[in-house]
Amino acid sequence: MQGAVLYGARDIRFEDRADPTIVEPTDAIISLPVTCICGSDLWPYRGVSPFPAGTPMGHEYCGYVEEVGHGVTSLKRGQFVIGSFFASDNTCPHCQHGYQTSCEHKTPVGGAQAPRLRVPLADGTLVATRDVPNADPTIGSTRPTERSTAGVRT
Repeated sequence: MQGAVLYGARDIRFEDRADPTIVEPTDAIISLPVTCICGSDLWPYRGVSPFPAGTPMGHEYCGYVEEVGHGVTSLKRGQFVIGSFFASDNTCPHCQHGYQTSCEHKTPVGGAQAPRLRVPLADGTLVATRDVPNADPTIGSTRPTERSTAGVRT
């Protein structure tokens, strides 16, 4: 698969990267039809913040669950999920008080500027939406009665 990799200021390359696989039983693999650029991505891109050359880019993401490890209990294949830039277990005292980015077991999630992503600690990191978004940008919901005019020019 191809993914965005940052090598230096204003030096982003799309390179072949290994397809993600389940490493831990608490992992999930998600497909990423859309990802976002965070303001914090711009600092290293502009050369303001140091970073290791060859860093896979992206930590703002949402997508569809493709596969889950045998320890994942709250997610299933096909669900649409939104993820965090830090993987968290959602069981430690910090998580229980709503501070998942201070999780005792947190680990950064990166490499989301690619078609697929391995997400560790998936039960605590990924939040499933109620509905699956419609691929048609002129429709705001999967329910035909809740149509939106977003993106429609008249």
